[in-house]
Amino acid sequence: MPPAAGGTPRPSGAHHLSFPSPEVSEMLLPPSVRPVEGPADPTSREAWTRAADNYLAHCARAANWNKLIEIPAMRRLLGEARGKRTLEVGCGPAHYSVWLAQQGAEAWGLDPVAALLEAARGSAEAAGVELRLRPGGVECLADYPDAHFDMVLFPMMLEYVDDLASTFRQANRLLTAEGFVAISVVHPMRSFNVKHETEEGEELRIVSGYLHSGVFEWSQWIMRDADGNDIPCRSHRRTIEEYVEALIGAGFLIEALREPDASPEGWLLDPRTCRENHHCPNFLLLKAAKDARRL
Repeated sequence: MPPAAGGTPRPSGAHHLSFPSPEVSEMLLPPSVRPVEGPADPTSREAWTRAADNYLAHCARAANWNKLIEIPAMRRLLGEARGKRTLEVGCGPAHYSVWLAQQGAEAWGLDPVAALLEAARGSAEAAGVELRLRPGGVECLADYPDAHFDMVLFPMMLEYVDDLASTFRQANRLLTAEGFVAISVVHPMRSFNVKHETEEGEELRIVSGYLHSGVFEWSQWIMRDADGNDIPCRSHRRTIEEYVEALIGAGFLIEALREPDASPEGWLLDPRTCRENHHCPNFLLLKAAKDARRL
């Protein structure tokens, strides 16, 4: 659980912070982030191919943002899986597909990065489950037949998708009448914000230009090669409204929106990370069902 109210003093200098104008040229961004023209893909796909080993090392750590917060919340959102047919798009090492298969689902996975798909096969073998995996990105959704899946998952990958509307329309086509999509993304309030540490040692997050959507190039955190060199990656910065409207426009009804806190176990395991997430959520989760009025 989070610390009791009043346990952390309000930073005395917080109200003195000044914010830039909404012009992108004056946005307050981390040093390694810059707005760019053009699409996110194929730069993002190439970057993830080069950074795959570093990402897999991150996944193997006992405590990370995803294990502490995103994955438990997403599992709760997915619900009962026995007898369901599921598709995890951008599956990576297949965290969700393995778990769904363990719950009795027929789990399918799709990823364009060969090393991540190989890791998914290893995860399935270690767990003693069978996954139906194939290489490819969202462009491969068109290859599946209508009404083929009960769940379509987009975990932490939509920032790298250029055409959100088309992707959601394809997902709608793939789902049964009772099916749903579940997505997780970096919370838009977290997207390229700037850390600010007060004199009291409290870490704040400065959000600048929230309504400025577009493609940004960055090289931080996970984007490192085996020698520790930066790898430039591109992704979309989108608002909550853009995700919601794209789902509605593709024929979905929003069933749930989550900005998850860590579990009590997570707070015990890594209180600093969980406290930071409590101040500014790291993830946004959405669950959307097919709109029966448009079937």
